[in-house]
Amino acid sequence: MALLILAGMGVMLTAPHAFAHAAILSTEPVTGSELTAAPGVVLLRFTEPLNVALSTASVTDPDGRRFEAEAESEGEILVPVRSNAPGVYRVDWVTVSTLDGHTLRGAFRFGVGVSPGAGAEGGVELSPRPVDVAVALARFIEYVALFAAIGILLVRVLARRAPAINWVNPPLRLAVTLALSSGLLVIVGEVVATEAPPALFWSYLATGPAGVARLTRLLAEGLAVAAVVTAPRLVSPALLASLVSLAWAGHAAAVRPPWLGISADAVHLAAAGLWAGGILAMATLRPPGGWRGPEGRALMARFSPVAVPAFLATVGFGLVRGGQELRGWSDLVGTSYGRVLTIKVALVLVMIPLSVLAWRRVVGSIRAEAAVASLVIGAAALLAAFPLPPARLAEAEEATAGGPSSPALPRTGDLTLGGYAGEVLLGLTVRPGVPGPNRLLIYVLPLGGEPKAAELTVSLSVAGLAIETTSCSATCRAAEARLRGGEPVSVEVLGRRGGTAAFRIPSLPAPDGAALLRRMQDRMHRLTTYRLEEILRPADPPLRASYAFEAPDRMRMELSTGAESVLIGGTRYSREGPIAPWRRDTALPLTVPFFIWDDRRLVSPRVLGTETLTGVPTDVISFFGPSGSTPIWFRLWIDRTGLVQKAQMRANGHFMDHRYAAFDAPLEIRAPPTVAGTA
Repeated sequence: MALLILAGMGVMLTAPHAFAHAAILSTEPVTGSELTAAPGVVLLRFTEPLNVALSTASVTDPDGRRFEAEAESEGEILVPVRSNAPGVYRVDWVTVSTLDGHTLRGAFRFGVGVSPGAGAEGGVELSPRPVDVAVALARFIEYVALFAAIGILLVRVLARRAPAINWVNPPLRLAVTLALSSGLLVIVGEVVATEAPPALFWSYLATGPAGVARLTRLLAEGLAVAAVVTAPRLVSPALLASLVSLAWAGHAAAVRPPWLGISADAVHLAAAGLWAGGILAMATLRPPGGWRGPEGRALMARFSPVAVPAFLATVGFGLVRGGQELRGWSDLVGTSYGRVLTIKVALVLVMIPLSVLAWRRVVGSIRAEAAVASLVIGAAALLAAFPLPPARLAEAEEATAGGPSSPALPRTGDLTLGGYAGEVLLGLTVRPGVPGPNRLLIYVLPLGGEPKAAELTVSLSVAGLAIETTSCSATCRAAEARLRGGEPVSVEVLGRRGGTAAFRIPSLPAPDGAALLRRMQDRMHRLTTYRLEEILRPADPPLRASYAFEAPDRMRMELSTGAESVLIGGTRYSREGPIAPWRRDTALPLTVPFFIWDDRRLVSPRVLGTETLTGVPTDVISFFGPSGSTPIWFRLWIDRTGLVQKAQMRANGHFMDHRYAAFDAPLEIRAPPTVAGTA
């Protein structure tokens, strides 16, 4: 019956309930954002260190192409995205914490050229799956067995006091054997919950403190089973080691500092073993004459002096643990975790009058107390099954609110140029952008993100002369140089995925380009049709695509791989190759025209000079246009009528070149003639 009640509590109290950004510290792009171009890399940062082998993420583009990656560091997952298709992108991720071994799953969406729709911010899946309920039930049995084993040892010690109570012999071997077998089931269930391939199962137990704690617990429970027969004196320390390992492998390990959470939880569990475990052990006994007879009253009299302080310690350290895992009193009713904790507290309060009445021999029985104690333990098992307590959510929110930007990112008044060296994004900023002594700042970001940026070696030369650089942050290198304008600048990033980027300093000071940008935006957004050719790097070979756009909501895309897509209003038609069948799906409509530089906070636009493209004179302008926390550099070639002939976008893992043509030319985008599926 207790198992059925526990399962019901698990379903009711955790049924679909998601907390946005519960485990994610930050994402690039921001969850639920609307972009004008797809990111080259989707970056997920997490609040706890990850098991690298078991933590993965995937990005699915609007045409169904799926890009996958595993964690490259203990706190981040980066997914390279080789697509720029307009539409909604879905990000799915699975992480396994090395602190407590819990598996978290989440998803979110972002849009390119479209809004990703309501609920795109996503969140963490906290609703229990069958395997989660099974693990909670197995953990409940393990807790009951461990507590009962501790209680049995206590009752045996009490019975041996003079005068000895000889009829006391609760089943210790059964309790420790049940603890070992159910503990093994818990760990197997936790491994299965990661959905990792069997070849990686060992990684779960061999990585991080949580893995060591789980192995230690199994070894300690196994030692307790063996010691019952061969070395009874070792049973007590083996059970104590099991309780410490339980605390070490649970939520307490994520408390800061960890020793405080683990110590409080271990004392809480040990005290509960003496109090609740003692009640469970006594419930298995049948004293001569019953519990109201002299034999039963004698054992109760010996148990009370231990049970009362153990109960108080259980409650006291339980309050400490609750304070460590809750953000405040409102979490007791406002979160699933808090509601389970509230039920646990209520059950403990119910036990107080039951114990008083039973031990004063008014009404009640030991077995009734044991039943309620089992429910208390069941609530504790459910709390342990929650992937993330509310306090971890608060830590994530606080961390997300911070986050200093790189000193190398441009600001108003700077001259800034974007480029790349191999697979590494570079941004060269001149401060101030006038002739004379200048501070040169180089923003450097590899595909591996900021942790990898600090490891890169960057060299700088100006007009052929090597200039010494210093590190001003993981993504920042700084140098001093006297510039007159017109100097070639070379930035080399050493390493297998590095390379060399070439820049040329324009005449200084470079004119402000804000007015030119406003005129361009007005002209480009009055277009009814246009075409563009796109080259996307650092893919090798580069991904090439041809686009045709027709206002107000039509687009045709052809990839160099042979794949094609057509968007007409809320319908997407796509096929994987020129002879593959078309399929039809619903989609969010585009708003045409739209461009990669739209809807951005444009920082320090500067006119670099003039250049003629295929006989068309243009003004060249550069500026910084971040998307949330994602740094992006742009360079545009704008003709005398305000039309963009060429555009460059430089972002992490996304080095894109556009050539525009056929402005307002006759164009009609139609649905493919033969299409499968249902719109």
